[in-house]
Amino acid sequence: MPIKDKLDLSNKNILDVVVDKRRYFVVIILVITAWFAFTALQLETDPSLKSGMDFTTDAYKLHQRYGQIFGSEEFLLVALKHERGAKDPAFLSSIVKISRALSELRYVVEVVSLPEIHIFQKRNGKYWTYPVLMFRDGVPQLPDDLDLKNIRKALPVTDFLLSNDLKTFGILVRMQEEYKFDPAAVTSLLEGIEGIVRNAIPAGTEFRIIGAPIVRQGIVHYSIQTGIYFGTLCLIIATIVSVYIFKSARVTAVTNVILLICVVWVLGLMAALRIPLNSTTALAFGFIPITTLEIVIHMVIRYHLFHEATRDKIGAIKQAVRWLARPCFICSATTAVGFGTLMIGSIPMVRQLGFIMSVGIMTSYFLAMTLTPAFFIRMKSLDAPSDSAVVRDWLNVFLLKAEGIIFGHYKTIVAIGALLTLFLFAGAPMIRSDIQLLRMLSESTKEIQDIKFVEANLTPVNSLEILLEAEPNAFKKPDVWKKIQELETRLKELPEVASTDSLLPFLDYLYQLLVPGRAEHDALFKNPKMVPQLLTLLSLSQEGNRVLRRFVNDDYDHLRISVRIKNSPTVPLTQTIEELDHTAKSVMKGTARASVTGDLAVFSAQTSHLIRDQILSMGIACVLITLLMMLQMGSPTLGLVCLIPNIPPMAAVFGLMGWFGISLDGVTVFAATVAIGLAVDNTIHYLTQLKRNIKMNPNQSIEESVRQAYRSTVRQILSWASVLIMGFLALSISPFRPVVLFGVLGCFSLIFGLFGDMFFIQSLVLWSSTVRNSIKKLVAKEIAQEQPDRA
Repeated sequence: MPIKDKLDLSNKNILDVVVDKRRYFVVIILVITAWFAFTALQLETDPSLKSGMDFTTDAYKLHQRYGQIFGSEEFLLVALKHERGAKDPAFLSSIVKISRALSELRYVVEVVSLPEIHIFQKRNGKYWTYPVLMFRDGVPQLPDDLDLKNIRKALPVTDFLLSNDLKTFGILVRMQEEYKFDPAAVTSLLEGIEGIVRNAIPAGTEFRIIGAPIVRQGIVHYSIQTGIYFGTLCLIIATIVSVYIFKSARVTAVTNVILLICVVWVLGLMAALRIPLNSTTALAFGFIPITTLEIVIHMVIRYHLFHEATRDKIGAIKQAVRWLARPCFICSATTAVGFGTLMIGSIPMVRQLGFIMSVGIMTSYFLAMTLTPAFFIRMKSLDAPSDSAVVRDWLNVFLLKAEGIIFGHYKTIVAIGALLTLFLFAGAPMIRSDIQLLRMLSESTKEIQDIKFVEANLTPVNSLEILLEAEPNAFKKPDVWKKIQELETRLKELPEVASTDSLLPFLDYLYQLLVPGRAEHDALFKNPKMVPQLLTLLSLSQEGNRVLRRFVNDDYDHLRISVRIKNSPTVPLTQTIEELDHTAKSVMKGTARASVTGDLAVFSAQTSHLIRDQILSMGIACVLITLLMMLQMGSPTLGLVCLIPNIPPMAAVFGLMGWFGISLDGVTVFAATVAIGLAVDNTIHYLTQLKRNIKMNPNQSIEESVRQAYRSTVRQILSWASVLIMGFLALSISPFRPVVLFGVLGCFSLIFGLFGDMFFIQSLVLWSSTVRNSIKKLVAKEIAQEQPDRA
């Protein structure tokens, strides 16, 4: 339908049902909202973090198999530091008291500490399994220096139990497997541990508690915090912008009601579909209100423009709905596509974000287009709009200067835009990935601060596992153990390896204890019967068998070596994993199959897959968004022109990551896709307005049409971009480091998008005769097609 006919209220239009039947729509929406509000109370979190796991990767399947063989090695670590350390009998006594008390706690399966460890030793001429911590006259004390050195060499796990300077002690607490994902059980256990420690330690003792259950609880807590804070800040931002634009408290209040209804629908949908609240889905609480506000802003400003021509309020609202329905739908669709392509990923939490955002954005479009006319028709404050109240203020001075710059220097603007884009893209090759799990959390969080305390005073806590698989009884053979010795030696030479933990040091300790005087490096392997005999000896006692089965299975065809890594900020985790894997396979080739596993290896593999998936999704999003813009513009050429001002936002993401060292990870990887989906909205509104101006005034010069389209849309463009930029800045409050960086990338991307929509696209039309001619031909073709309809 021709534009003038579409705005002619004497002609029927199916979109008028939105206004004519508004009462029915409002009642239906309020009923559904009430149901969603009740359903939202059942929204769940994800204490197991399973929504962040990809169960289809080979790395995950390997880790599952590893767990079935060797069981769980997930411990809580209580680190206690005293300035006098082992020299203080009261401090040593407290370690004994704490260890015994922790063993009695509910949910505790095992406590590993110096008072609890027993090791085969020779004391007073007798061989027996003695405790590491000795008591003399009832006072605990460490073994003498030589014995302690030998024990530490035999049991590398003691690195977690005693620091080199003897000032920090550690106690490992293993929780019952079935309760480690139970928030109430974890909280109860942590409270119990803290209470025991506080009551037992002498004055001047510091302590920290770290472990995977604590990190998981922290991530769940911070996910909820991020959702609440981000949603609240975005609502505050939307309120401030609404007050500034609308100059009406009542209009702002109604706008906020619409935004809150949209949030309730999102919460209800998440609860109904059992989508948990996690570190990614929490972002929906901010982005949904922001995308909804865009439609409300356009609706109110467009209503005022039409109300200046017709004093009929309902007529002006109908014209606004007719005018905005299609472009706002396309804008919502492009944003939904930007988020929706995240569902290509294999990680549930990323798919969940893509789904809830794409569905939520289209839902918010329906709610905003329905509720805005219904609520605003009832408001007397909109009966007689003031020309200066909504449309004009001091900002016009800035906008008029910007307009003058565009028409006076459009060639320079095009050149600056092109050069800046090239410069930003030049930074892309310098992008590095960072897929370490603990770097998800900000350095300022308590969980990371506690881990840093332990690593500074006790030992590195990050580890990877090397799994060796061979034929049955292979790990009873001395030549195989000689290869394992070579492997451990090679592993310790790697820069990122802090230490290794395996059965070999303990076998060597037993050999030196039982066969003294054999100092040769490989003396253990010269007697073919010695290794099998030592393994049998170990299996005879409960303590020995526990150490044995920690590293070798019953059939002696699977063996593990635990490798503690330094986790240096400058070394990618993938590089460390590749070095371990290459070393293990090269040494054990022909003897055993080697593979690297562990929680960090699983997370690394799935994040690498996620990055590849999201690079693919970005390409798909660009194609789909371009097709939608072609559909809206009615021309492939003009659709491609729509894409041009949105290349700088994409370049900004890659440029900032490359030039400023922002790492590519599981969150920042989809910054470009999301930014394009959001930034393209303003381009669509401007070019749609430009097309309409040319069609309604065919005899007007294209320069004047560009100017009129700019004046008609620039305030909405600036307002919408400002809300988005501030919304992305609000992500800086998140304790998740990748989310903060995602906010920074999104913010700068939208700043460049604002440049593209406020300066570059107009300058491109004025500078390029090809673009101008394409627009003219398209409009002429559409006018020719509409002539029979008018006749």
